[in-house]
Amino acid sequence: MGKVLSVMFRPLRDYNLESRAHKVISKEKPIPAPKHHSDLKYTEFLKEYPDVDQSKNEALNKFLQDVYVTSRDPTPHAPLDSSSAKRPLPLHRGIVDDAEFGFREPDSVPYGRATLKSALKFISAHQTNPKENSIKKIAEEYKLHEDTLVNILKYYRVFEVYIPSNKASKVSFAGPLVPRKQIVAHEQKKLTDGKD
Repeated sequence: MGKVLSVMFRPLRDYNLESRAHKVISKEKPIPAPKHHSDLKYTEFLKEYPDVDQSKNEALNKFLQDVYVTSRDPTPHAPLDSSSAKRPLPLHRGIVDDAEFGFREPDSVPYGRATLKSALKFISAHQTNPKENSIKKIAEEYKLHEDTLVNILKYYRVFEVYIPSNKASKVSFAGPLVPRKQIVAHEQKKLTDGKD
């Protein structure tokens, strides 16, 4: 549809094109773009005081003469040597064992924090005996805030494994007792020479 319209309006658009182009080109001075209001204020100021840019402001000139700049080259530093004798070589050159929970436990734990190992320990202790391992006791022992500990014990649990006491009991199988498809031995026919 757009192509059809452009074909229809092309003669109207191109009517008297050359004379309109000559009219625009023959203008002596192009029309300038409109100026911003701050530029207009500055041009009006320059028209009122045309000798502003020629005169020298003595106060500003005195301030400029009082400025004194000193510069110094930075002191060169000795390049750091990677094979420095100050840096000790590693003493343990063997294979590093894997950590218990997949990453190394930190040596020091800040106040209000707990390691994964200690968290599992107090969660399981509270799960087994909540009266003996109360929230106050755990908070004092592991240096945790009580409200944080309440949320931890509310939303996290340790998995429990139940092993039946009688292992000789028969386990009921969920599937059918008789298989639906039976495997039958099928005898394949062999190709003969054709001499028979």
